[in-house]
Amino acid sequence: MLSDTPSPFPSPIGTRLCREVLASSFLARDVELSILLPPADVVAPAPYPVLYLNDGQDFERLNLQATLDGLYARQAVRPFVIIGIHANERRVQEYGTAAHADFNGRGSLAGAYSQFVLEELRPFAQAQYQVAADPAAAVMAGFSLGGLSAFDLVWHHPDAFARAGVFSGSFWWRHRAVGAGYTPADRIMHGLVRAGRLHSSHRFWLQTGTLDEHNDRNENGVIDSIEDCLDLVEELIKSGLDASQALRYVQVEGGHHHPETWGRVMPDFLVWAFGQEGGIIKLPPPLPVVRLQYDPALAPAILPSTAEATVATPVPLVLPVADALGLPQPAPEPANVIAHLSASPMSTTRPVEGDFLPYSAAYIHLVPAEADPRETLRTQPQEIHTIFTNLSEAQAEKAYAPGKWTLKEMLLHQIDTERIFTYRALRFARGDAQDLRGFEQDDYVAHSNANARSIASLLAEYDATRAATLSLFDSFTEEQLDRRGTANGGPATVRALVYIVAGHELHHLNIIRERYEPIL
Repeated sequence: MLSDTPSPFPSPIGTRLCREVLASSFLARDVELSILLPPADVVAPAPYPVLYLNDGQDFERLNLQATLDGLYARQAVRPFVIIGIHANERRVQEYGTAAHADFNGRGSLAGAYSQFVLEELRPFAQAQYQVAADPAAAVMAGFSLGGLSAFDLVWHHPDAFARAGVFSGSFWWRHRAVGAGYTPADRIMHGLVRAGRLHSSHRFWLQTGTLDEHNDRNENGVIDSIEDCLDLVEELIKSGLDASQALRYVQVEGGHHHPETWGRVMPDFLVWAFGQEGGIIKLPPPLPVVRLQYDPALAPAILPSTAEATVATPVPLVLPVADALGLPQPAPEPANVIAHLSASPMSTTRPVEGDFLPYSAAYIHLVPAEADPRETLRTQPQEIHTIFTNLSEAQAEKAYAPGKWTLKEMLLHQIDTERIFTYRALRFARGDAQDLRGFEQDDYVAHSNANARSIASLLAEYDATRAATLSLFDSFTEEQLDRRGTANGGPATVRALVYIVAGHELHHLNIIRERYEPIL
C-alpha cells in the first residue's frame, strides 16, 4: 500500500501529489520532484509500475493530475507511480544524448543527467515509494528535448527501462548545423540507433503533431519533426524492431509543439504504458504514417503488450474525423508556405566592407562561412519554437536584469527588425536607392505591447513574417543581391541585408542562451 508516503496532497478524486527534493552529486544541484501516487483506496501489491517523466515542473500545464484521475475513475489504468523530474535553467544542457552534445554544445551535461537518473533517482524511488526495479515495469518519457533524453536513456539502458514515451521529440539533434555541410547522417540519435543494438524488451510510443513546426529542410512536403521521427522509426525497424508489437506512432492532426497538445494526447500514452488488461478504454488505431510514399507497414494498430495484437486494414491517406479519446476535430492544416518556396542557390559571396554600416559586421560574422543565409533563416524557427513553447507566459515576461527587455519583447523586436530590414532589401532590389531613415529600437519595444500578448500570438506573427521574408529573399537574382542603397545614413547592399537579418536572429538566440535561460 502507498499510505505511508510523506505529505500527500489529494485531488478531489483521489490521486495524491507529493513533493521531494533530491540532492544530486552528478548534477551538483538539488533536483525537485513531483510525485503522483494512485488514489488511497486503490489496493495493489508492491512494487509498483513507474513512469519517470522529464519536465516534471509542467504537471499543471499538462493537466496531468486531472487526466490521471479520469483514467483511474474509468479503471483504464492499473495503479502506478509517476516521478516527475523538474528541469531548471540548465535544461538545454542536461537533456540530450549522453554520448554527444549537439553542434552548438547543447547537451553537455546529458551524461551526468543519465547518471543521476540511473544511480540516484531510481534507487531513491525504489526505496521511498516502492516502485519496481524490474525494467519491464519502468517507463521513461518526456517532451521535446526531454523526449530525446528519455529515448536515449531507454535505448542505452534496457536493464533499467523497457519502454519509452516521446512527445514531439527533438530527433533533429545533430552534429552539424543546417547550411554548414549538414546531411541527414548528422542526426545524432539516428546514428546511435544504427550503431547500437535493439533489446528484445524495447517498446516505443512516439508522437508528433502536424503543426509541431513549419520547417522542411529538404522541401519534400513533410515537416522536419515528423520526418525525423519517421526516419527514426525506419532505423528501429532496420535494427530488428517488430513494429506490429513494439511500436506505437501517434500523429496528432493540428497538434502543436506545446503542453496543451501533449496533455490532450496523454491518455493514449498512459493507456499504452499502464492500461488495464480488459479495461473499458481501447486505444484507437494510430494514424497512417504520412510520407511521400505511403507504407502501411509502418503504422499498424499496436495494442498494449498484454493484449492480442491486431493490425488495422491499411487505408489511403484520409485521416479520421474524430479521435476515440475525445480530442476535438482539427481544422484543416494550413499550407506550409515556406516548404513550397522555390529558390535557386544563392552564392556564398559574403558582403564586404562598404556594403554595410560597421555595426552590422557583428551580425554578418555570425552566419557560418560558406552557409547560405537563407538556409540559416529556414532553420531558425525550429529553435525559436523550441524555446518559447516550453515557457510559461510568466517566464516569457521575465527580463534577465532591470531595464532589459523581456523575452516577449525581444521576440517582437526580432519581428519588427526583420520587417524593417526586409523592406529595405525590397526597396533597394527594385532600384530605389533613396536614403531610408533608421528607427529607435527601444522606442519600438516600449510601444509594442508585447507583454500583453500570448506566446502563441507572437509565434504566429513570427512565422508569418519569416515566410514572407523567405518568399522575397528567395526571389532575388544575383544582380538584385548586389544592388545597393542608403539606410540609416550609411550604405547597404541587398546581399548584406539578407545576411544581417539571419545574423541578427543568431545574435538574439545567443543572448537567450547566455542571459535568459539561466534565470528561467
